Amino acid sequence: MLCAVGLVGLGGGLLILRGATPTRRAPQAQARKRTPPVIAVTHHVAPGPQDLFALPSVAAYLAGVTDNLTVAVYDDVTGQTSVYRPGVAEYTASIMKVDILATLLAEDQAHGEALTTAEDGLSQGMIEHSDNDDAQDLWEAEGGATAVASFDTAAGLTQTTPEAAGYWGLSTTTAADQVQLLRQVAYPSGVLTTASRDYELGLMSNVEADQAWGVSSGVAPNVTVALKNGWLPLDSGGWQVNSIGAIDGDGRDYVVAMLSDGNATETQGIDTLQGLSALVWQALAPPAAPAPAQTPVAAPAGAAG
Repeated sequence: MLCAVGLVGLGGGLLILRGATPTRRAPQAQARKRTPPVIAVTHHVAPGPQDLFALPSVAAYLAGVTDNLTVAVYDDVTGQTSVYRPGVAEYTASIMKVDILATLLAEDQAHGEALTTAEDGLSQGMIEHSDNDDAQDLWEAEGGATAVASFDTAAGLTQTTPEAAGYWGLSTTTAADQVQLLRQVAYPSGVLTTASRDYELGLMSNVEADQAWGVSSGVAPNVTVALKNGWLPLDSGGWQVNSIGAIDGDGRDYVVAMLSDGNATETQGIDTLQGLSALVWQALAPPAAPAPAQTPVAAPAGAAG
């Protein structure tokens, strides 16, 4: 499993990228670590009447979470968006790769071009295998932070800041912005064509088996899941662990973004997100169909009551 952070190299402690593929060039640099940003936020304490995070099962689970977690869900069946701890900014780690690819696709659309064979190969490696070299190549080719920020503005993202120095995994975002991005990919969009959306969703539906965790947890096996995860060790010794994706089938159709830091280990972060994912899946189950009305049967004449 490849490390999910962008590039590298800062004085002080250095982190070696894991799982470099021998057939690819060696990593250009090493990942630098930072403590996540501290931003004053309004906690999610006054949910609306249909708010997913007000449901007893979900609220009880969140009350027991010890890491710093923020979540957003858009349910296309009801049109309802729920956000837990809105405005909390987190490092993207490798979920930024969804934004990088969407930017590339939008650029090619604007020029009336299809992805080149090289771009297609890099895109597959970046999304399906979370290859950081491939992500770096595409980031640089499309214009880096400036290009991604321009796409984000067009896509309605207002709380995402691509990392200007080129360390794309250290870009910051919010759960609500990631849901906004996913809505451009999963549903008819003013910024991405159907062909572009189908292409990106196809790659996100085919990630490596050992990376198919997070928002897919608890989801029925016959359901389409398109996802991208990110994981990053922080200066604090804890972990940034993120999972975003689109789920469609079995009466559900929703996109979800779960971002967390302060996890003691990567495994702890994954477990937290997976437990919540299963509850979200259950909470969005379609209402049970009412039982058919029974026609009264008349008692035979003269029968005892």
